[in-house]
Amino acid sequence: MSTQFTEERAIWLYRHYRWLETNLPRRKSPGRDSVILPTKQYFPDSYTHDHASAEAVFRRVQSLMGMADWPCHFAQRRAVDHEREADLARSGVLGQSRMNDPAGTFSVPEKAKVVIDYSASSLSDPIGLVATLAHELCHYLLATVREEPPATWKELEPLTDLSAVLEGFGVFQCNSAFQFGQWTSHDRQGWSVRRKGYLNEAELGFSLAIYCVRNSVDPSIPARILKPNLHEVFCDALDYINDLELKYA
Repeated sequence: MSTQFTEERAIWLYRHYRWLETNLPRRKSPGRDSVILPTKQYFPDSYTHDHASAEAVFRRVQSLMGMADWPCHFAQRRAVDHEREADLARSGVLGQSRMNDPAGTFSVPEKAKVVIDYSASSLSDPIGLVATLAHELCHYLLATVREEPPATWKELEPLTDLSAVLEGFGVFQCNSAFQFGQWTSHDRQGWSVRRKGYLNEAELGFSLAIYCVRNSVDPSIPARILKPNLHEVFCDALDYINDLELKYA
């Protein structure tokens, strides 16, 4: 799938968002009409960067998605690439670059037993952790859908990202899609580049704008906490999506 953002791609996102609205199972879900934010209102528990906190976040995401009664085993998976990072550290340059790192997985290893796990490395990034858990729970939702999407199930992962936006977690998806950090000390330097998800930043910003238009959400609410590189895409998309609403009404 191309990551270039074009008008054709914008219409693809809009059409499939509308398809997801119709085909995802109906539940009583706060995320269906209010944008979920990284605030105490939505995540009241203290976060302590351990598995207990991760599980509390997971159960909270489940509740916000109206899936609290959906049976699911939640587990931690060991972080990977420690040896490579250790080699870089010994050389004086500590860094890592990851593209679509499997920060979480959805599986059904036994009949009627759903397992969602997450990488231990996600504990340091609660925003990214919420995005990951929302994505994996959307796999659970999509597993119940019988009708094939217009793009076919070959596009399952992008559709899962789009589902997480539809469920109200677009701010988390947007702000965790790309992360870059660097640091220096007296004898070392370090960097980290991480790309998460299957829709790129522009696509996620556009998808969040669809969500706001379709749910009559005040766009200033998510706009004030979006990263700068997403803010412009999000704001520019609003008028275009309102035009699509008239065209596809």
